[in-house]
Amino acid sequence: MAQEVEFGNGGEAKIRSFWVGLGLVIITLGIYGFCWYYFVNNELKDVGLAKDDQNLGQSSPAMSVTALLLGSFTFWVAPLLSIFNYGQRIKRAQRLTGVEKQDQINPTMAFLLYFPGVILIVPLFFHYWYVTKHQNIAMRAAGDLPYSGDIALSGAA
Repeated sequence: MAQEVEFGNGGEAKIRSFWVGLGLVIITLGIYGFCWYYFVNNELKDVGLAKDDQNLGQSSPAMSVTALLLGSFTFWVAPLLSIFNYGQRIKRAQRLTGVEKQDQINPTMAFLLYFPGVILIVPLFFHYWYVTKHQNIAMRAAGDLPYSGDIALSGAA
């Protein structure tokens, strides 16, 4: 079961497991991937609302998923933009929640793991792992939880 995190203005998120998500994507023949993409974008929107960031708070999770679904009709422009913007939203949420610069996502790397990763399969798994890791960092920081193992270990001492 995913750990739930609560933060300002009634926002809440889940700390998601890469392996559980991957298993659900496989079991549902990819359908869960679209649900996951909606959920994580909605959580980032909640962080924007909690931190009074208009840009992040007004993002549309439904439009992000629509861009992925209609990608085959737009010659991949819409889904690639959506994936790149998703990395940017994670970085913005990490900045808003005080994640140190060296622990923040590199949106360009996340994008390059997706494309051409979606064609080559193996880099696609690394993309999913990378964005899940950084989404979890952003959500932990939003909930005022330690977001890295180093912080958790130093807090226990």
